[in-house]
This record gives sequence, C-alpha cells and structure tokens, in this order.
Amino acid sequence: MLKSISQSNILIAGPARNIGEFVAQNIQALLDACINFKSAKALVIESDSSDNTIDVLDALKQSNKQFNYISLGILAKKMPKRTERLAFARNRVLDEVVNNPEYANVDFIAMADLDGINRHISAEKIEACWNLKEPWDVVTANQPDRYYDIWTLRHPVWSPDDCLSQRSKLEKVIGKEAANTLAVKAKQVSLDPSQGMIEVDSAFGGLGIYKRSAFEAGRYIGLDADGNEVSDHISFHRDLKRAGYRIYINCALVNSDHHIDPPPPPPKSRSMGALNYIQKIGLALFGRDRFNKYLDLLKKD
Repeated sequence: MLKSISQSNILIAGPARNIGEFVAQNIQALLDACINFKSAKALVIESDSSDNTIDVLDALKQSNKQFNYISLGILAKKMPKRTERLAFARNRVLDEVVNNPEYANVDFIAMADLDGINRHISAEKIEACWNLKEPWDVVTANQPDRYYDIWTLRHPVWSPDDCLSQRSKLEKVIGKEAANTLAVKAKQVSLDPSQGMIEVDSAFGGLGIYKRSAFEAGRYIGLDADGNEVSDHISFHRDLKRAGYRIYINCALVNSDHHIDPPPPPPKSRSMGALNYIQKIGLALFGRDRFNKYLDLLKKD
C-alpha cells in the first residue's frame, strides 16, 4: 500500500548539462506538481556545462531553500561517452539519498529529465498515480501521439531487446531506413491515457517515480561489457526487478504536450535556409539537448 501523498516527502532529482535556458522552468513545474506532498525537495547533478547552467542553478539555490545542486565539474575527459556520465550523475543522486541526512526522510524519488519534457506535468496527474489498483513500486511517464523512449523500454513482447542494437543488425539485411522503421519507429506507438497501466521490465519517458526502497535497490550503468553506450536505466531497472519490485508505464501520466521526436529533415533539394528553419523549430519545441539526442538516435550509424 502506498503511503499517502499528504504524509509523504518526495525528492525531485536529475542530471543537468547545458540546460540553463529552461532548467528553472522545469524544476518549478515539477515542484508545483508535487505541491500536495508533505514536502518536496529538488536536487540537480550538473556536469560539463558550457552555458549559464551553473549560474541559473546558483540563483535557484539562493531563492529556494528546497533546492540544491551538486556540480561534478568536467567529466567528459575521463568519461567521454554520454551514457556513462548520465549513469555517474544518477548514481550520485542515489548516493545522496542513501547517505545524506538531508534526504533521510524522503519516501519517494522522482527521477526526471530537465530538458523540457516535463513542462506539462501537473499535480492532478501525479496524484492520480496514488489512486491506481496496480501495486506499483515504480511508475513512469507517457507522451501524447507516440511513446518515444524505446531505447529504455523493455517489455517481453513489445520491446524485448535494445532497439539500436536491433537496428544495427537489421541494416545489413534491409537497409538503414527500413531498419530504423522496424526497430525504432514501429515501436513508438500511441498509448491512450485510458489504457491505464502497462507493466514493463524497464521504462522511463523522462520521468519515473520510485518508492524509496525500490530506488535504493539498483545501480545505473551506462556502458555494456564491450564499452558500448546503453541506456543507463536498463541495468538499474534490472536490479529492481530481480529484487521483486514492479515497474509500470502509467498511460495517463502524460508529461508533455507533444511527442518528442524532432520534425523530419527537409528533402535534399531544399536550401540550407530551410534546414536551419527546421532546426530552429526543433530547438524551440524540444530544447537543444533533447532535439540533438533524438536526431542522433534516428540518424546514428
């Protein structure tokens, strides 16, 4: 049975890099969505920023006593791969929850992407997760139009394997475009909020709410045994499942007002001006980090 929201303390946490232009808005949206908890705190783990992210985080810390951040400095020199740095940052959140007395009374942890995906979360959507019949230990978010986060998704039928690894293998058989369609895009299906809860082995979608005991049961790993990038949530959720915890996508926990994929590139015959226009639209809608991330996902060899 879930501890009631009014009696629960929640920690909103996530990694940050070069998100100075919208991190304050994202943190505030998440804190507002958790307004009915007994207490809500936020912790950001920053590294490798070359914009004004640290200045914005400093200002937030000065203006909100419920907010804190930790800067890990420049990690890219010793951790050149993005997923390794993400895992390191998320594990720092885990270590803070376990070891820092400031978070000793936290009951739930909301691990969140802070790059724009959670701008449309609300208190009503969060609170609805406490009125579900399913005995969840982890509940994760959904998006309108299409569920985008297939790389992190593990479901025995829907997406049992790493979609990017599958795509790479398929390219040798059916070519790049068809491989991407079959391995990635075909799995990005529409999940109507009325579909309720879908139990999975792993999911994220930009937001996951964890019972404390479940959160403490795992560890994030961003590289496989061969040093290749993998979604750092996979190892973490594997640990949780082995410990007996249950993970769900809540189709009604919609955290954005549009799907997150960038618009398609223009035909090759179009001018560079048209390409720049499309890029500006993508950056405005999704933020620089997430636009580039999913553009890379669709084009990456």
